[in-house]
Amino acid sequence: MRWSHLFFSAGLLVSNGTSLVSDVTNPWSLSVEERIVNRKSVSHIVLETRPGGFRLTLLINERFPYNYKSKSSQFFIRVRDAKEGLELAEKLDKYLESGYNILLRMNGSEIVEYVLDESIR
Repeated sequence: MRWSHLFFSAGLLVSNGTSLVSDVTNPWSLSVEERIVNRKSVSHIVLETRPGGFRLTLLINERFPYNYKSKSSQFFIRVRDAKEGLELAEKLDKYLESGYNILLRMNGSEIVEYVLDESIR
């Protein structure tokens, strides 16, 4: 293969309109309080009763192959009652099943905000 053919092929890759820079969010560029999760990482959505209220807990595992000997993480959202918790659980489950990602903003293990935006990658 000649060098001119190689440069021509590289030029076609650049000029065909596809970006060489990925539009996927780099997890290292997120702040410490943010995390992006999807259906592959959320294994369970659990409604718990706690003293003083209810919690909707997301059990999160690392994705394969990084989950070897890893421990799951538990992040929770405070809800007023069981009805609100069930509605939120169904909403999050349906959203995750559709294949989209959720951006979680946390304070420790408590989720203080979740962003359901289909453009999050």
